[in-house]
Parts: sequence; C-alpha cells; structure tokens
Amino acid sequence: MTQITDTLTIRGHSVKNRIAMLPIMTFSFKGDGEDYFGQQHITHYTEAAKGGTGLVILQGTNVSGVLTESEKWTPGCQNTLKTIAANAKSQGAVVMIQLACGGGDRTVDVNLPSTEEIQTRQQEMLKAALNAHALGFDGVEYHFAHGFFLCKMLDAEQNRRNDIFGGNAENRARILTDIIPKIRSATGENFIIAVRMGAYIPTEELGVQAAKRFEAAGVDMLDITFGVEFPSHPVPKDFPFGPVTYSGALIKRTVNIPVIGVYGLRSEEQIKTLLEKGYADMAGVARGILADPHFAERVIKGEAVNSCLACKECFWFTDHTKCPARAKTHTPKH
Repeated sequence: MTQITDTLTIRGHSVKNRIAMLPIMTFSFKGDGEDYFGQQHITHYTEAAKGGTGLVILQGTNVSGVLTESEKWTPGCQNTLKTIAANAKSQGAVVMIQLACGGGDRTVDVNLPSTEEIQTRQQEMLKAALNAHALGFDGVEYHFAHGFFLCKMLDAEQNRRNDIFGGNAENRARILTDIIPKIRSATGENFIIAVRMGAYIPTEELGVQAAKRFEAAGVDMLDITFGVEFPSHPVPKDFPFGPVTYSGALIKRTVNIPVIGVYGLRSEEQIKTLLEKGYADMAGVARGILADPHFAERVIKGEAVNSCLACKECFWFTDHTKCPARAKTHTPKH
C-alpha cells in the first residue's frame, strides 16, 4: 500500500511525499509594479514548500507573450519565477509550473484558428517549457482541462478540425506531442512533462485513448480533473469519493505513469484512503493548502489542519486576506 510519506521518483527527481500542491490561481494577488508576478507569489509558494509539500505546481500561466517577453513573461516576472523555483527547491520540494494556452475564455471555438495559428501556439508552448527549465523549474504541466483552449483541442466533441490537429486521438493531442521531442532535446532527460486533463472528453473511452497517447509520446505524469464539463457519471457504491476523483482512478488503471488524484482532499483520512486503495499515486490538494500552507507537514505528523471551511464564495477568488481558515493559520513548532 502506498503511504503518504513514500517517495516517488519522476525523471530522476525524488518527490519526498505523496502530497502535491495543485495549480490553483491566486486571483487577488498583486504583482510587483507592472509585472503580473511579485513578492506575494514568492511568499505563497515558498510557504507551501516550507510546509512540507512534496510537489509544488505553480498556477496556470498563459504561454502567450513568451516569445516577446511580455504579459506573464516579462523580465520581472521571470526573475520572480526564478526565485520561486529556487526557494521551493531549497525547502526540499520538487517544483513545476502549469502552462496554459489560448487565454482564459471558455467560449473559445478551437475550430476557428488556422493551422499556422495553432503552430504558433505550439511554438509558445515549447518556448515556455524551455524558459521554465532555464528558470530552474523541475518540469511543466500543460493545462488540457476545465474547458479552456487545450482542453477543447483534446475533446472529440469540441474539436471538429479537418487539418493535422483534428480527427483522431493522435491528431487531437498533436499540439503537445509534436513538441515533446524538442523539449527533451533542449532540457535533457530529467525535465518532467505532465498533463492535466479530464477522463471524459466527452466519453471515458476517448479519455483513456488520450491518456495512453500522451504516455506513449513521453508524458511523465497525468493530473486528472475534469474536462469541458464537470462529470456527472455515477461512481461505484463502494467508491468513497466523487466523480472527479473517480476519473483519476479510471485513468490510473490504464496507464503506467504516475497519476495525481484530486478534488476536495482536505484531510489525512481522505489522502490515506486515496493512496492506500491505489486510486492515485499522489494526492492533489488545492484549497487545503490555500487555507493552511503547512497542510502537508501537519498531515504527515498526524496533527489537525486548519481546514478549508468551503465557503459559499471562496475568498481566494476575491480577497485572500479574508479567508477565515487562513486567518487561523500558525506555523507549527519544530
């Protein structure tokens, strides 16, 4: 049985435990000057690493602007990201950054861009990975989930393109799989490439096809959440979690690379069950770490966490300083 404190080796990187900080957005953070990233981000991710998190995945960062050092890739932003990566690693965490493509508009129609425009986005995806490597990150996670651009490229119902990026499962994944050899060539054998995706795109069979295609192309890890729509598929009566977590268990049975299981994991008991039952290789924690950056350390020690209160409207979308759970957080004594 997998235990929380078991290490996990990915591309030569030893993740010290099975708790991953998911790439949840810090909407109310302010950057430094005109830059998107700043000291608030440095403190946030450094504290999560200091709090014992084995794998830290930075929030979704749009690759747009990477070719011109603009938007989230200004020199100032890159300096901040470099500091985050160094700080997280100094605390013993493996650190990655999630890369998004095509902006945050879920209404986007992936059938409209020309082949050349998609190829330009591929170049942005490639360059962002190379930048992440140069800045000291151990890997990248591409955001093929939650109804955004890459998610719809992967989804057979959304993607009706008749060029090399549409049609079968191989073509729908091509926007990433074509550039993986180039990433490997430029970054070496120890750089982690992961994908965040759903299991239903729109069917389980097609989700499995995509997962296997990514694995065959050299993806090292899958972070399984939901795709265009939140899953409403029934789960077995004896399965102790909801449909998103069940999605991860489905994919784990079909691939040989590590799978992160997610959704509403906020207690030691939940994480132990997820891992010991073999539903996932790692437990992805989002709001639990937002509420308590020392979540991992407390869980490992069997201490009570400052639990997310599941507020009707999460303050991390508006003003994180008002998070009632975070207000109670204190640094554990060592």
